[in-house]
Amino acid sequence: MVRLSGQASSGEVRMARSAVHGKALVVLTVITAVLFGIPTAARAQPRLPAGDPVVVSLGDSYISGTGARWAGNSDDFLFDRGGTDRAWSRPKGKLFGSSDPAKIYGATAKTGCYRSDSAPINSAVAKGLSLGRPVNLACSGARAANVLRASEGGVGMRGEQPQNDQLAALARTSRVKLVVLSIGGNDLSFPDLVFRCITAYALRNDPCKTKQQPRLDVERPAMGAAVGEVLDDIRATLAGAGYRDGDYRLILQSYPNPLPSASEDKYEGYQRAFKWTGGRCPFTDPDMTWTARQVTPSIAATLKRTAHRHGATFLDLSNAFDGHELCAEGTRHPKGDPVSAAVEWVRFVDYTGQGDYAESLHPNFYGQQAIGICLAGAARITGDSACSGTPGRGLRGLRVR
Repeated sequence: MVRLSGQASSGEVRMARSAVHGKALVVLTVITAVLFGIPTAARAQPRLPAGDPVVVSLGDSYISGTGARWAGNSDDFLFDRGGTDRAWSRPKGKLFGSSDPAKIYGATAKTGCYRSDSAPINSAVAKGLSLGRPVNLACSGARAANVLRASEGGVGMRGEQPQNDQLAALARTSRVKLVVLSIGGNDLSFPDLVFRCITAYALRNDPCKTKQQPRLDVERPAMGAAVGEVLDDIRATLAGAGYRDGDYRLILQSYPNPLPSASEDKYEGYQRAFKWTGGRCPFTDPDMTWTARQVTPSIAATLKRTAHRHGATFLDLSNAFDGHELCAEGTRHPKGDPVSAAVEWVRFVDYTGQGDYAESLHPNFYGQQAIGICLAGAARITGDSACSGTPGRGLRGLRVR
């Protein structure tokens, strides 16, 4: 059959109809995306910022750097407290010196966030973590609600915005490569637990574990749920800034044991007064063992499950301070020139006013560096990791597996 000029074949008609239908589908898809917020090629994710790469810490005092003013514990109240007070200095030519916490915590010495120069994220970079410059957004005393964005019910603290709102602003100008989170302890009212245990020792009451264990059993699931919300909000925060899950690493870390078991207490068999005046670790033997063998491991187990449920990897720090806990056997109070192998890595209970009580039972200068070494090692491992210390070995004895 001879086709007249300008007359379309049936195949050409079908192709034309298909093209019209295709264009209509594209228009409908775009309209739907605009109305319902569905991403399309026309509404692609924003490009990642071209700024400098950063590694970020979020959470509470165990990662903000609280306690890092102290390089060990000392009974000496004069001058630099046996070489342990890193904030002390004496101007050249002056007879007396003074201690200025701002030398360690900067402006946050006054606000109370206590972000120190040797906070874990800073120490991790100093010890080999090479993903980017460190940014510490953590704050002493933070609960899960202080990390959540305000739009998700989060609340600021100490004059600052919620930490994830600060992360959102950072993520738009710098390339976030790693986020490490430490949170949950304050949601369990851990400071209150410590106070009750100290009171039990002071008043010669029954060990605090008798009443505190049931409370922890009830509160741990709620703590895990709160931490899970924070992890989800971190991902949502970075997604809103154009990041996909593979663009960064998210690590949830646990807490190191602050106390040894009673069998590893260097004051075992001493009079009670030694724990008050010497060690400043006023805890009964049953409570020390309970903290080391039940409290810290159970919190770690809850956090590990939470990390797995919410797309984060887990860093177990439970045994990171092995042999260097407060009043651990083999440690001593230095008289000058402290070294990590010989001293405690936890600030003693400072009820005598040598420093700030808020620093009590927190990782000190060496403890913060230890956590940083653990974090640097964990960042080189694809999955979960655990960090453990070695008695008498100092920072070189840390092992990440």
